[in-house]
Amino acid sequence: MRNTAADDYAEQAAFFAHEIKNPLAVIKANVQLIELDNKGENQKSFEAVYAGIEKINRLIQENMEIIKTSERKRSDVVQIINKIVDKYSVSSKRVFRIDTKTKKVLVDCRRELIESLFENLIKNAVEATEDGDLILTEIKLLHKKVSISVSDTGCGISDKDIARIGELFYTTKKGGNGVGLFMCKRIVEQNGGKFKITHNKPKGTKVIVELNTIV
Repeated sequence: MRNTAADDYAEQAAFFAHEIKNPLAVIKANVQLIELDNKGENQKSFEAVYAGIEKINRLIQENMEIIKTSERKRSDVVQIINKIVDKYSVSSKRVFRIDTKTKKVLVDCRRELIESLFENLIKNAVEATEDGDLILTEIKLLHKKVSISVSDTGCGISDKDIARIGELFYTTKKGGNGVGLFMCKRIVEQNGGKFKITHNKPKGTKVIVELNTIV
């Protein structure tokens, strides 16, 4: 049986990759022509542009490989989040806490996509905080759904920026590319869920993900 959400996500991801890679190739070719006209001047600027183009290409390729090699199956959200939190607990000095009343929550989505989703969210929380700040993950079961929130006590996001976070190529992070949260939002929405970014009172940011559960 065809799984509409998974197939739609794969099709749209492939379309996204195609639509981005073609203009990138045109941009690269034109930059190379401009570089020839500059006769070796501003070399560092050209190298920075090429590095940016290659980074975007790698991100697209990595996401496409995940989609191509993954099989749709039941994914235990609690297990995945525990694994990611354990990883960052070792590598950073943030305070991590997971609040949940259940040891297992199954969602109908590829494991690799769920891992990519929460890896991005927790990594963003780490990058937005300092040593000793709290990163809290709350897992709540609703009627045939699960709500997972990742909140931090970091620098937070302005009202102006929070309305645009998740748009393709929009980022407030130094050195960011605006692709990570866009892909997170797409993963959730294409699997029938909801994705929301809000302020964490009194300080920081909260991301709320709602997904359908498997009974």
